[in-house]
Amino acid sequence: MKGLFCILGMLLCNVLTHAQRVGSFTRPYVPSFYKGSIRAFLEDINQHSPITIEYASNSLDTGKVIMLSGSPETIGAVLRQVLRDQKVNLLEKNNKLIITPSPVPISTDIFITWHSVYGIIKENVSGEPLADATVWHPARQRGSYSNNHGYFTLQLPEGNNVLFLSYAGYETHRLEVNLKANTRMDVYLTPKSNIEEVTVTSSPQVPEADENKAAKEANSYDVILGESDALRSFYLDPGVKNIPELTYGMLVRGGSPDQNVFLLDGNTIFNPTHLLGALSIVNKTSLKSMYLYKKNFPARFGGGLSSVIDVMTKDGNMQKWQGEANAGLLAGSFTLEGPIKKDRSSLMVSFRHSWINPVLRLLKSGIGVIFYDLHIKYTQWLGKKDKIMVNAYAGNDELQLHQNYTNNKQRWGNKAATINWNRVVSAKAFINSSVNISNYDNLAGFRYNLYDSTGRLVQNRVYNTYSSIRQYNARTVLEIAANNNFRINVGGKAAYTRIRPFDSNVSAEFIDRPGDFNAFPPLTFGEMVLFYENEIRPHKQLYIRPGLHVSFYKHNDFKYTSWQPRLYAVYKLNHRNQLDFSYNHMAQYLHLVTNPYMGINSDAWVPSTGILHPEESDMVNLGYSYRNGKKLIVQADVYYKQMRNVTNYAEGKNLFLNTADWGQSVQLGRGWSYGLETKADRVTDKWYLHLSYTLSWNWRRFSQLNNGAKFPFKYDRRHEINAAATWKQNDHWSFSSYWTFSTGDVYSLPNQVYPDFDDAQQISDPLAPKEYRLIYHSSIARMYRTLPYHRLDVSASYYHSPAKGLQSKLTGGIYNIYGSPSQYVYDLEGTLGKRSLVVTTRYQFFKVTPYISYTVSF
Repeated sequence: MKGLFCILGMLLCNVLTHAQRVGSFTRPYVPSFYKGSIRAFLEDINQHSPITIEYASNSLDTGKVIMLSGSPETIGAVLRQVLRDQKVNLLEKNNKLIITPSPVPISTDIFITWHSVYGIIKENVSGEPLADATVWHPARQRGSYSNNHGYFTLQLPEGNNVLFLSYAGYETHRLEVNLKANTRMDVYLTPKSNIEEVTVTSSPQVPEADENKAAKEANSYDVILGESDALRSFYLDPGVKNIPELTYGMLVRGGSPDQNVFLLDGNTIFNPTHLLGALSIVNKTSLKSMYLYKKNFPARFGGGLSSVIDVMTKDGNMQKWQGEANAGLLAGSFTLEGPIKKDRSSLMVSFRHSWINPVLRLLKSGIGVIFYDLHIKYTQWLGKKDKIMVNAYAGNDELQLHQNYTNNKQRWGNKAATINWNRVVSAKAFINSSVNISNYDNLAGFRYNLYDSTGRLVQNRVYNTYSSIRQYNARTVLEIAANNNFRINVGGKAAYTRIRPFDSNVSAEFIDRPGDFNAFPPLTFGEMVLFYENEIRPHKQLYIRPGLHVSFYKHNDFKYTSWQPRLYAVYKLNHRNQLDFSYNHMAQYLHLVTNPYMGINSDAWVPSTGILHPEESDMVNLGYSYRNGKKLIVQADVYYKQMRNVTNYAEGKNLFLNTADWGQSVQLGRGWSYGLETKADRVTDKWYLHLSYTLSWNWRRFSQLNNGAKFPFKYDRRHEINAAATWKQNDHWSFSSYWTFSTGDVYSLPNQVYPDFDDAQQISDPLAPKEYRLIYHSSIARMYRTLPYHRLDVSASYYHSPAKGLQSKLTGGIYNIYGSPSQYVYDLEGTLGKRSLVVTTRYQFFKVTPYISYTVSF
């Protein structure tokens, strides 16, 4: 750790020294003559400028006669000609320039006066800022990217320069600028008239920071029952799993759902999906950018061990009102955006609601689904430097599952609000600050039936649980571009979190009102975060991003400080091949504990305590990528990750946590995962082909389980394959297919069962059938595997323009074309005679399901 600070300190000192030297060279100076010896010019500078130059006469050819060209007006401009080809070096100290001998001629670049061109890159049709647009200066082979808010900055030599600005799906813009000082230039890019369905961009000139980015326009294979969703494109990537039994069923590299951080415009959303992870809460029409970090975590992110999904939504069209409406089998949605005052303020409203229940009843699926999203965003420019954005989101899900022996009911939802402030501080600095509030509620009910030895039903109980989590936080990030090769991101966050983790109620029917649950004292904690991060390009083939994330945590009397170093490096072997390496130490203070016998959505959030320590991980990743322009991309990664203080229910303990000693029902252990991830993407004018394969091992170890020996994590899928293809026949028709395969999940069965005699757990008489409840115990975790899972989806889309100013798309397809069941789920039923009966069930959210949807943009 100390060594890392030393390296960062040395780099910062070099940058500051360089900045000071550049300042000296830009000072005005007009020579007294235009022809003379090197000695004469140096003495003239000493006499007529505020800078003193010291040198030894034997360190350079002082008698050489120089004829100045042009009309130099700065110290640097004169020295550039006077010292050309001299084998010297320049040191600056105490307002002096010291000339020392050097084995190589001095680089004339150090005398160049550099200025910054900066601004916001926007779409000219809507005024929407464009994230990750490329700015390229071919003469100097220098480049830059716009950040999430469209801000870019690039240092260029004084004088005439030609820049090229590009963005996927937009015309490349040629920009000529004559720099004499730092210059702001907001640039507008024009969309191409014929945008390809799939566009893959790369920057072959510089090493690339390899983050997974969902396409702004969701592809045809991202459709689920007529709903396009960019989040689903991440499920194509190796190492990313979708688990339909979980409310937020996204698992990354052997982690659990709580180890993923989902940020909506910088605000944490605790369950960002519908349909148990199948669909994200963000409509594609409101989406600006979406990134998945799973191997190279920037220091500005924290709070999760497995992944960070960073989502930015549109600011809203500041030129004209426009919208999009979609009607499909699953849901209907619309997005409307436009200016309140042109070029100054805008409003975006996006709404979606499901309507598939009549179809599910017709199919006798035993499933009921209701969900909705409402997203409102207001954007206001305050002058040219400041922008305010106000976001509000509300969404809710209700799922009822009644198949065979399974009878669950769940309701969960998010509410979130954000005030965000952007400021262009200067040509080299940009600041983004926000104040956020996020709330998540989760109600779950599990019907538990008890039979006697004859099979007669003697007890019908519903175990209802309620949990909620609310977080307030304020965050600020300062971006500084010291020069083209050295950038700094520094900032901090303060957060306060309040949890109601495990209220419960046992009744004859499902309960869906939070007020009906017994109040349990809330659990609260606070967190302070500071982070520092560099982006360094010491060579045109090398990119390094070191960083440090420091977190201070407090829950009651428990305090914890986490130092989390990060390092990411990319080395470009040539214009097609590159290697990357990353190391990440991560920590999180929230634990998501899942009840093993309560069916779907039986999760509770709990904070770290002196006994339940924070979860931590260390991960090392080595990657390789091959890029043949925009046509073929091949990537491969090997990784190893260790996790500490992962959670599990303590065997034989209460199924709920609504007691003061709730920590005793949770046990801590270790986890680790490792594997190989590969993927290939092929893009032509007509085809997009994707293939990915994952080979992985995921393990857990708990001292009180399986005699302390390691065992496979529940979702230890050894092999996974994802394949997708899109064929664009012409400007009107495209066809897509998606196939996935994975080996089975792991599960265990209890080997002991006994009645719960604890009177505190709502058991007044354990001998009475109506009060009878069983505890399941697994002293030896015997592991089984489900059958492999595979599914094929197909779709076709027709694009047309029904009227002037209108664009529409008609999509039809078949989901799960050969009727594969979902992953197996195992539920338990008790009997008075046999004490326990294990019932194996398998269910399908959607069987062979044809669908059609229609989208119109105006």
